[in-house]
Amino acid sequence: MNKLNYWLRWVAVLPGSIIAGFLITFPLHWLLYLSFAQNGTLLGFIELPPRSDIWIEQLLYPFIISITFVYSAYKIAPKYKFKTAILFFLLYFFSWATVVTLSFMKINIANLNLDFSFRTILALLGAFVGLYSAKKTDNQKNNKPSQGN
Repeated sequence: MNKLNYWLRWVAVLPGSIIAGFLITFPLHWLLYLSFAQNGTLLGFIELPPRSDIWIEQLLYPFIISITFVYSAYKIAPKYKFKTAILFFLLYFFSWATVVTLSFMKINIANLNLDFSFRTILALLGAFVGLYSAKKTDNQKNNKPSQGN
């Protein structure tokens, strides 16, 4: 790997993870939209009230974004991949803790209504899942038998 490519990948880790986190919402949106298009049922057999796709989508967004944020940092980093995933998990955790603290203090920032809810818990759970996925991938990569000499 040449030096320029190596350093460009390090520079791309944070913006790449943020962009990946937002881009993953499009497939989720279309998956829910297309599955609810079948007579208002989820996956064709689970009946839900009309427009349930909206609250399901809003519930799942923080979970999916946080998984993607941590795991994509693992995938983009050229070296020290799992350590990078831990760093991004910690970055996400401290950001999460700050927002939760502000929501409990009822502080209003830029007219945003910060509320602690089940979505908040799912966001942190997603970050744990992203870190676990990175660890699992790292273990599989490190335990793979060498292919020939």
